[in-house]
Amino acid sequence: MVIDFNASNSANRGAQTGATMGKRDAAAEGTRPAAQGNAQNTPAEDGQVKLSPQAQQLQAVEERLRELPVVDSERVAQIRQAISDGSYNADSGRIADRLLALE
Repeated sequence: MVIDFNASNSANRGAQTGATMGKRDAAAEGTRPAAQGNAQNTPAEDGQVKLSPQAQQLQAVEERLRELPVVDSERVAQIRQAISDGSYNADSGRIADRLLALE
């Protein structure tokens, strides 16, 4: 069967036989019961969502991350003190490597 893509859609539709369309529709119908029968895709009988163990673990990790401070205040205080008393040594090679890694 040759399909002319330059012709209008109605002309192409007329070229397809009802038997061909029927086979395609039957094939699509045949896949629906398998997808519907999947227990993981069906809602819980009580109408609530049930999370997988992995989703529950992810939620727990996210909760712990939210509790952590954004800035480590103790580390900032240590560095300030080291700068104040002159004991802070900046590693210029490490700084350069990290700057280059940003690009």
